[in-house]
Amino acid sequence: MLVTNLFISSQRALPLVITFPVIIAGATLSGRRTSSLGITRSERQIVLSPIGHFFFASAILLPPFALPIVAFVIPAERTSPSGWLIRFQRLLTMNTSSLVFWLVVHSHPLNGGLTDRQVLAFVLAITTHLLVDSLIVSVVMILASQKPVLVTAHWNLKSLLREFAEISIGCIGAIFAIINPLLLLIVIGPCCLAVDHLRVNQSAQLGKRDTRTGLLNSFGLQEFVDHEFERAKRHSAEMCLVVLDLDFLRDVNNNYGHQIGDLAINSVAKQISALTRAIDGTARVGGEEFVVVLSDTNLEGASIVADRIRSEIEELKLATNSGILRITISAGVALRHDNETYSDLFDRADAALYASKRLGRNRVSLADEFVETFHANQINTN
Repeated sequence: MLVTNLFISSQRALPLVITFPVIIAGATLSGRRTSSLGITRSERQIVLSPIGHFFFASAILLPPFALPIVAFVIPAERTSPSGWLIRFQRLLTMNTSSLVFWLVVHSHPLNGGLTDRQVLAFVLAITTHLLVDSLIVSVVMILASQKPVLVTAHWNLKSLLREFAEISIGCIGAIFAIINPLLLLIVIGPCCLAVDHLRVNQSAQLGKRDTRTGLLNSFGLQEFVDHEFERAKRHSAEMCLVVLDLDFLRDVNNNYGHQIGDLAINSVAKQISALTRAIDGTARVGGEEFVVVLSDTNLEGASIVADRIRSEIEELKLATNSGILRITISAGVALRHDNETYSDLFDRADAALYASKRLGRNRVSLADEFVETFHANQINTN
């Protein structure tokens, strides 16, 4: 009722005959096109709507009684696990951002140019829309126990800024519609194209990420390595490679099940992400094998990072039906030599890793300390 009164008291009368069908049709077509192209959202594809800009515009342009219609009429995305869940998420997010917007612009009619207060209202509404949507996503992911490491990754600054930019596109459409509802027919096309551009770029980035852990995959790692190797050569900078392997994963899968094995992999990935810098390259390159590329780092610094990761993982306690499970990793560290290729650097770090396995696991070995090279077929590893 409060939002309804605020909406009416704004003296704003947008013809629903234009705005309502345009939003419904645009959101429906955009959602289906997104699904057919296979475009999903990074870390949030479980429950996040790929047409949030339409829902934000609805929160600003439509009266409160129309928001449930928008939430329930537009089909739920194919990536969502529950139609009712996604519709509840839409409705709660729209109502919250609408309430914030109209509380701020109350008694400030939206006609003519925008005042500073009205601009502030748009910014606060966008922020509210983003945070409420993100909070619901995180809660659902935690309750569902799906990809727990991605809940943290989901809140990284880059992801949030991308979402803010997309919702802002919906804000631009809403502003044009406020000026003249007929303008909505003109701006909806460019707005959708702008959002599609964001999604295509994001989809390309997703192709470089491991879907289970959120770390780089082999393709993403190769691109990162090419860039960093060129930079290291140009500036004569030091670079180290750390190769890590989860010990006895086969036994974990056999004794506790693959779900616990996946949890162990995600836990290792989370620790690697938490204990490395944003400028470092972190990747999962095999079932239980991980790689960390440390730029501008000498051998001593890299060994400290590797041992810190090893130590933190050793302290982890994973809950299972059979009790607490502890896991360990082995690691090998190598310093890049002048004119050395990535393949050669990896081979030396990998040899140091297998030396760690041979010496008892749960340890870090430095490649330059070993004359003998230990290959995978020379030792029994898991």
